[in-house]
Amino acid sequence: MQSEQNVTVIGDVHGCLPSLSQLLEKIPEDSPLIFIGDLINRGPASLETLRLVHSMGKRATLILGNHEMHLLATAAGAGKPNRRDTIDEILAAPDAEELIDWIRRQYLLYDWKDYTFVHAAIDPAWSLKKARALACEVHEHLRSDHWKEYLQEMYGKDLWDNDLTGPARMRAILNGFTRIRFVDKKGIPDYKAKDSPGNTPKHLMPWFEYSHRKTKDDNIVFGHWSTLGLVIQEHIIALDTGCVWGGALTAVMLPQRQVIQVKAPQYCDPFA
Repeated sequence: MQSEQNVTVIGDVHGCLPSLSQLLEKIPEDSPLIFIGDLINRGPASLETLRLVHSMGKRATLILGNHEMHLLATAAGAGKPNRRDTIDEILAAPDAEELIDWIRRQYLLYDWKDYTFVHAAIDPAWSLKKARALACEVHEHLRSDHWKEYLQEMYGKDLWDNDLTGPARMRAILNGFTRIRFVDKKGIPDYKAKDSPGNTPKHLMPWFEYSHRKTKDDNIVFGHWSTLGLVIQEHIIALDTGCVWGGALTAVMLPQRQVIQVKAPQYCDPFA
């Protein structure tokens, strides 16, 4: 019987199976797990990491990150692996179809008690109600028989507009959940800046610091941003601590906000 009193949220794993195994040893076996996205890619064991989490059954929930979406698009014939990708082993695996079908039935947005989990952000233009509706819109397509057609034009830096339709709407929704780090003084996302907040042009700020974002009073947990690191504020928890880059793999148990962490070896050079 899994505990309904707590949940443990795990930051971006990126296929770093040894670090994940060490972290899991520190987590109670009855605690449900939420992986905040980017479970795979760049690290040394994407396939085995994915298989492990898939084997956990109902204990594990995955938030879809940009690397999961990249895998799905590649599986759909709409993308191709990049130089630093480690997803070929997943695509070539005998259980690839089973694993990909499991991924596409996971979540862009997931709620537990009064916490909401997303991979990177919630676009400042969206209320939580709006974000839930947009996530459900994508979920419906990804879980359907036409998911491959839906993802054919996934790549692009489209910004959200209520009048968007078709592939541009899909791209803007996916960007709003899986890519945002910074926004400008009007709350408009900037997809070029990826550094830490202290090394960025002054007109940009972390998306969660935008004073007029519509989710400022909601509890949001996210990852994606390794140069931001661990952040725990009243309504914000950021969990990507750069596991694949030689940082750490971090989890937080909710609602008590207990931090669990293991130091990670450097599997990938950010300057390579």
